[in-house]
Amino acid sequence: MLSARTAPSAKKSFAFALDDTPLGRYVRLFDIPGTLSGGILRLNRDLPSLPGGGHFEIEGDVIRPLEACPKPPEPLGDDSEDTTDLISLLPVIDVDASKHFVKKPKYRSEITNLLRLQGGSCPGTRCSPHLVHLGASTTGGLVFEKFETRGHILGRFSTLATYKRWLLHLLDALATMHAAGIVHRDLRVENMLFGEDGQRLVVCDLEGRWGQRVAPEVAWEGGPEDSGWSERSDVYDAGACIKGMVYANAPITPQVEWPVPEPLRREVEACMRESPEARPIVGELREMVEAIDVFG
Repeated sequence: MLSARTAPSAKKSFAFALDDTPLGRYVRLFDIPGTLSGGILRLNRDLPSLPGGGHFEIEGDVIRPLEACPKPPEPLGDDSEDTTDLISLLPVIDVDASKHFVKKPKYRSEITNLLRLQGGSCPGTRCSPHLVHLGASTTGGLVFEKFETRGHILGRFSTLATYKRWLLHLLDALATMHAAGIVHRDLRVENMLFGEDGQRLVVCDLEGRWGQRVAPEVAWEGGPEDSGWSERSDVYDAGACIKGMVYANAPITPQVEWPVPEPLRREVEACMRESPEARPIVGELREMVEAIDVFG
């Protein structure tokens, strides 16, 4: 499998590029539960083998050949913003590659959000030890403390005590953001960093602009302000993060059913309730996590 992408439309579908033929194949699957296409997306059914290969789509139980691969959507243009004035407010860090990570700034919101989470100035006072801290390089890049990514950590630590500690760190970061009026919007294990010893979790990618469209109330199309992201959608995404921690992986489509074992199942199910109003707020979720008995 080469790649997969969602196709926003009246009927939710997922497009896949397969490399099982010399020229490759395009396959489009519609998300219709209880049918062939829905079963394939949930990894409960196999993709049928069609004579002669070629492009095709499956809608429910109907298989339709396609004469040609649909034209991919136009790539998004570079919407980077001028951050020069904001960068000038940051203290210049003497970058040490063994201690620091440097990235090119893209959106003004990332810098302003980080400043708000440091008391309004830089270096300021860190509002949470579980949010990245900000600086600038001599070349105008953003400088952060260097941590390990999930690929180096999740497979090495798998005790319930570790998951509980990480979740409390995550919820501390979320509570701090929400108290400052910031919705993360893109909360996933890829946007979590870890200490080398697994003792600390830090949330990154604080642009608060574009993000996941996984929570049911978040629209498949729309801009940063009208897509439906909220504190409750962050909570929904936190449930998916628990799954990502436990499995040290993420499925290629959100339809895959991968239940989390007890005692974390209760937290996941609460986070991922269909109705935003039925989900716990961050403080309530924290109480649930604190009650987990790691010795039981």
